[in-house]
Amino acid sequence: MLFSQFFLQFIKNIMQDVFNNIKHRENVDSSELTTIKTSVTLKNVFYPKNEKELIYLFDYFSINNLPFKIIGNGSNILLTERACNVNIISTKLLECKMRVQDSSIIAPCSIKLSRLYRYCQEKGLAGFEKLAGIPGTLGGALFMNAGAFGCNITDHLTKVKIYSKGKVKWVKKEKLDFHYRESPFKDTLILSAKFNLCEIDRCEIEREYRKYLTIRLNHQPKGYSFGSTFKNAENYYAGELIDKCGLKGFSCGGAKISEKHANFIINYNKASVNDVLQLIKIIKDKVFQRYKVQLETEVEIF
Repeated sequence: MLFSQFFLQFIKNIMQDVFNNIKHRENVDSSELTTIKTSVTLKNVFYPKNEKELIYLFDYFSINNLPFKIIGNGSNILLTERACNVNIISTKLLECKMRVQDSSIIAPCSIKLSRLYRYCQEKGLAGFEKLAGIPGTLGGALFMNAGAFGCNITDHLTKVKIYSKGKVKWVKKEKLDFHYRESPFKDTLILSAKFNLCEIDRCEIEREYRKYLTIRLNHQPKGYSFGSTFKNAENYYAGELIDKCGLKGFSCGGAKISEKHANFIINYNKASVNDVLQLIKIIKDKVFQRYKVQLETEVEIF
C-alpha cells in the first residue's frame, strides 16, 4: 500500500512538472481566440506546442476533474461567462506537419483548412475545392462535420487518429457515426486525419477552388462573424427563413443580422456576448412564430 501511494505521488509530481512547462497565459481576452471577437476574460489559456503536450493537458485536466475546452481557430464558438473559469486549450501553436502517401494526405487537427487546401493544390490532390473559404481548423471541421455546396469534410475521409480512454488509435470512417453538422467526437480528442483524394492537374484544382471561393465571397458578408449561425432545418434554408421574417439588418447593441446573408450575425460595433445571445433568441423566436420551425445553432455556445 505504501509503495502504491508513493508511486502514485511520484507520477503526480512528474505530471505537475510537465504541466508547469507548457506555455500558458492568464486573463486572456476571448476576442483573441474567436472570429466573432466578443469579449470575456478567460482565466487560463494553455498553448501546447505538439501532440504530446496536447494529450498531456487532456489527461491532466481529466484526471484532476478540472473543466476544460479545446479551441482551434474559434470560428464556430461563442465564449460566454461560463468559459471564464474553464481551462482553455488553444491549438494555435501546435505544429502543423502534413504528409502525402500516394493520393492520400495525413494532416493534424490544428492545421487551418485554408492551408490544407493550398497544400493539396500544390501536390495535385483534389477533393476539398467546394469547401473553399470555410474558416477554422481541421479538428473543428471534423468535430462539426463542416460542409458547403453539398460537400462535407468527411466525404474523402478514410480514418481519424484520436485519443480516447488513455489510448491513441486510428479509427476507420466506417466505424464513426457522422450526421449533418454532427460527429461522434464529443468526449474524444481528435489528433489527425487521413483523406483519400484524386490526383488531377493543379490548374484544374485551382480553377475549381477559385470558382467556389468566389461564389462564397459574393454571397457572404465581410466582418467579424461565426460564419453560418444556424443549421439548415429539414426542407428549409435557415438564412431564407430569417430573411422572410424581415430580419436582415436587425440589430441588438453591436450585433446585427447581415444585410447580405441572413444566416450571418456580424459584430459590427464592439458587440457584447449578451448582444449576440439576445439576437440569436430573437431570430429563433421569430422564425418559430411564423413558420413553426425550431432553428438550431450551428455555433457552439459555451
